[in-house]
Amino acid sequence: MKYFLLLFLCCTSPLFLSAQTNYLMQEDFTSPTYGWQFKSDSNAHYHYDGQRLSIDRSNKTDRFGTYTHIAIDPKSDYKIEALIKQTQGEFKGSYGIHWGSHFSSKSTFSFIINSSGSYKIYSSWGQKIKEFTLWQKSAAIREKGQDNKLTIHKRGETIFFSINEQEVAQIPESKVHFQGGRIGMVLNGDIGISVDYFNVLQDKPPINQLDTKAKLIKEKLPKSINTKAQELNPIVSYDGKNLYFTRSEGDDLAQEIWQSTLEDDQWAPPVKLGFPLNTPGHNNVMGIATDNSKLLLSNTYSKDGLSLTSNGYSMTEWQDDHWSIPEKVKISSYINSSNTAETSLSVTGKSMVLSLKTGYNEGLNDLYLSNYTSYIHSWSGPRTLGKVINSFGNESAPFLAADGKTLYFSSEGHSGYGDMDIFMSRMLDDEGYEWSEPINLGSEINTPNWDGYFTIPAHGNWAYMVSESDSAAQLDIYRVKLPEELKPDPVVLIKGRILDANTKEPLQAQLYFESLPKGRRQNSVRSNASDGSYQIILPYGKHYGYYSQLEGYLSTHDNIDLQQKENYQEITRDIYLSPLSEGSFISLNNVYFGQGSYEILEASHPELDRLIRFMRSSETMEIEIGGHTERRGSARLNRILSQDRADAVKAYIVQAGIKEKRIKTKGYGSSKPVTDGKTEKERKQNRRVEYTILSL
Repeated sequence: MKYFLLLFLCCTSPLFLSAQTNYLMQEDFTSPTYGWQFKSDSNAHYHYDGQRLSIDRSNKTDRFGTYTHIAIDPKSDYKIEALIKQTQGEFKGSYGIHWGSHFSSKSTFSFIINSSGSYKIYSSWGQKIKEFTLWQKSAAIREKGQDNKLTIHKRGETIFFSINEQEVAQIPESKVHFQGGRIGMVLNGDIGISVDYFNVLQDKPPINQLDTKAKLIKEKLPKSINTKAQELNPIVSYDGKNLYFTRSEGDDLAQEIWQSTLEDDQWAPPVKLGFPLNTPGHNNVMGIATDNSKLLLSNTYSKDGLSLTSNGYSMTEWQDDHWSIPEKVKISSYINSSNTAETSLSVTGKSMVLSLKTGYNEGLNDLYLSNYTSYIHSWSGPRTLGKVINSFGNESAPFLAADGKTLYFSSEGHSGYGDMDIFMSRMLDDEGYEWSEPINLGSEINTPNWDGYFTIPAHGNWAYMVSESDSAAQLDIYRVKLPEELKPDPVVLIKGRILDANTKEPLQAQLYFESLPKGRRQNSVRSNASDGSYQIILPYGKHYGYYSQLEGYLSTHDNIDLQQKENYQEITRDIYLSPLSEGSFISLNNVYFGQGSYEILEASHPELDRLIRFMRSSETMEIEIGGHTERRGSARLNRILSQDRADAVKAYIVQAGIKEKRIKTKGYGSSKPVTDGKTEKERKQNRRVEYTILSL
């Protein structure tokens, strides 16, 4: 069995292109490629001669199955057919077709026959058996050593069962509740069988993909990354400099986290991470904070970090020179009956897209959205992304790109080129209720085998993924250069340091970004204590104000206008905080006036409201509001305008309940420029309002 995160089953499927009856699977066993598990062990001996598959269970008495996985839409007509003969054993043994279950599900459906000439249709749930028919005699069944063709054919509201083209039974479609796409042969008791072919047919809609002629580049990462073991679940940091992935090796295929760094545009040999990220269980990185300070992990950890405790998620934080013991991520009403637990953390760290099986799914695992609620330090109950995204099949490996609205995920239910294909959808609203029709990324990315775990750094130049693209059918990590139409929207990466304005020493301070004019919080980050560095990502389309806060320092304010969409860019802005003392002053960079006017614009309110809260926190503090203009124009008129603007700011503060005597004002006109004023940018810096602390 192949292990994807928590034992994730894999299979393949042939190419199909039109809305006609197609072979979802056409297996004649001349070259089996559908993910069958043909490894002999104590339960069964397999033999393959290039024409037929033989399974021998001599001297066994229990029930046994060999499976692959095909996503059959249970609501549409389908046909399953297999040509099987009994080669060993007596009349008590039986064999047939198993379908409609999940590899982790306790529910199975079976259509079996025996050499005494009887058939039975039944389902099982754990130890409970529900018989749709008791053992029934049928003259259509051929004796041991002869082929029997078994057919299960859903047409409309009825499922018909045939033996050697003779219908023997039918049951209502509503009686068979699909749990998944596991399908294969089932054997009961001391028996051996030989299988000539196994086919699955169903109508499928056309593949929804973009008509692009751009040539894609898809290449396997070097051997230092990809080994004979399975490499899974790559997660690249937003700055594109760190790659985390899971490697499954050893007899138990335990999954351990490895990390590689980008050096001179090449991925360095990876290092296996130690305690507490790797335990004796299955370990995976699911998400990375924009500043690389936190990792979201699969599963929950014991308090000492030495073992995994349950299905779910955990968060670890970089502290000094090590990762902290992961702490459980609390998600309200969290239910997941699947063996897989996958998620993607948004660029803000306030949303997650999860792949879960909750009992309310469209099919197997579906995709859900959960949002962080700061005042209760918990995540909301997962809310489905809806039927546009979620199909009757399995949706897994979600990745929400840096723009916060482009979602990549793997699905077997949407029309594709094989087993699991990678799709892209875009959020159409601000809350994640509406999504565009998923687009298949195309045959140059998706293969007839398993494809998934798509991840893209903020610059969007290269995407990383897992695929079985080579002849060895080994799960390895690839990178893909995407055409523009398959990329997320461009974003801006802002980085820098927060420093003491006097000593230039690094400070650990909180930095907030909000959209103007309403002042709605968009994102925040805390600078690194050791060097004061910070890193944050913002999408285009908004005018942002930002401010930094730290106890004992004046809050610094500024803004950045990203309303005009451009290409990806990186902006460096160092922030200097002045210690809180008499004589300290701060420029109110996010206070705006009409052209040549002292009317305060709405975009100024968030910054002025923060100044009001600051004055309320220190009831004895007195300040001076100073107005300044650029050098152009009449000095007298500039002085009058700057005084009017300072008075307008004072009036705004006083009307909020701050005593008038605590605020003085002065219009300096153009007498105190901070730049030469030769460019529009410099002139804008001279047109400012400042406040100075007169007394504390």
